[in-house]
Amino acid sequence: ETIHSYPVPTFCITGNHDSFAYGAEEFYRVLGGCEPRDIHAPGLDLLFLDACYFKSGKRYERGDTDWRDTFLPDVKGLEKRLAGCAGSVYIFMHQNIDPQVPEVLRLFNDAEVRDILEKSGKVKAVYQGHHHPGHRTVWNGIEYISLPAMCEYENAHEIIEI
Repeated sequence: ETIHSYPVPTFCITGNHDSFAYGAEEFYRVLGGCEPRDIHAPGLDLLFLDACYFKSGKRYERGDTDWRDTFLPDVKGLEKRLAGCAGSVYIFMHQNIDPQVPEVLRLFNDAEVRDILEKSGKVKAVYQGHHHPGHRTVWNGIEYISLPAMCEYENAHEIIEI
């Protein structure tokens, strides 16, 4: 109810902490239909990526997760999604692909994903989590913003204007 009480569209992305208690379908059902989807507006494209997968390609399930083992399985699909974008692209995901954060916190295939984003020439920023203190960097022309975890300090949040 709280999520849907705001007068703006709201989307949620599952992360490893959510997978301790819920499978993906149950997570989105409990939250009442705020599944991530691509949003295309004139000059602007928002892409939401789900990397709650083990490097084996198996999806996280309730109670079956490992924060050190994260993977984006559909990289070809990501290339196609980016090819269909006409504007500036902003990526949202829980897991991290920032090459400046510790490797244990990044996707198993983070370099491959970054390469796809860079080659598209469309991605302006990646908003991500998984690195609890938060972090910002620019790498090969893309800004990587790791949002601080809500458990790090009181009122941990950011308001982003794109």
